[in-house]
Amino acid sequence: MKNFCIVSNSYKDKELNLAKKTSEYIKLKGGKCYLADNVDITTGDFRVLDANEFPKDTECVISIGGDGTLLHTAKDLMKLDVVFVGVNKGTLGFLAEISPENVESAIDRLMDDRFNVESRMMLKGEIIRDNNVIYESTVLNDIVIHRAADMAITRYEVFVNGQLLGNFEADGIILSTPTGSTAYNLSAGGPLARPDSHLIMLTPICPHTLTNRSIIFSKNDEIEVVIGESRTPNEERRTVAFDGDGIYNIVSGDIIRISVADETTEIAKLDESSFLQAVKDKLR
Repeated sequence: MKNFCIVSNSYKDKELNLAKKTSEYIKLKGGKCYLADNVDITTGDFRVLDANEFPKDTECVISIGGDGTLLHTAKDLMKLDVVFVGVNKGTLGFLAEISPENVESAIDRLMDDRFNVESRMMLKGEIIRDNNVIYESTVLNDIVIHRAADMAITRYEVFVNGQLLGNFEADGIILSTPTGSTAYNLSAGGPLARPDSHLIMLTPICPHTLTNRSIIFSKNDEIEVVIGESRTPNEERRTVAFDGDGIYNIVSGDIIRISVADETTEIAKLDESSFLQAVKDKLR
């Protein structure tokens, strides 16, 4: 491949130094490169990338930052027929696996087509209020329902394919993809899954119970979470977050519907080490 786009997080890649250096190297090797910053310099927050602004012949999108940068980039540009690869300027970097010192060798492999592609499943999340879908989003990592500023735990009714699974009294619930299994799901005691597998994980956050169990569902299952009554009269502070972004306020009676999305994210795999080895190296 010869046609690249670089999306860099200027908060971590100061003055886009690494992005500019990488772009120059790609052009030196005979490729083309479009450069974008996904940070709003006025607020410091991620900005939404417009896929229409990117060259139509783009083959590979390189994100520079951390896993969050790659997540936001993949979400905004998922309608492009491209593969994604991440350069890690963050901390753990399960998604952004390339270290800054190995960027040039990674570019060489990409330009010589010496890589594998992992197709990662995504989740579609919908907020339903009064039988109407008021918000929807597609995520690569997870959908997190949380009590937010409300200090009281919430009751969640969980239905799977229209059948009541049970009630959860907890701070929240995480619905995760295999890719997201190493993120908040892991911190909340959830299981790890190979990133190329196809399943949905439900993990309660700080459940008020003596047993804390995650549940794994098939990719064909549809999950609905009904938000219980607020413990604080006349106050609704609960939220749902889509890949840590797109945070939306929810109220009693709202239904969060989760299913596997039609879209997938294609990740270029350059590191030949196994997933288990990566877990061992990063979480020891």
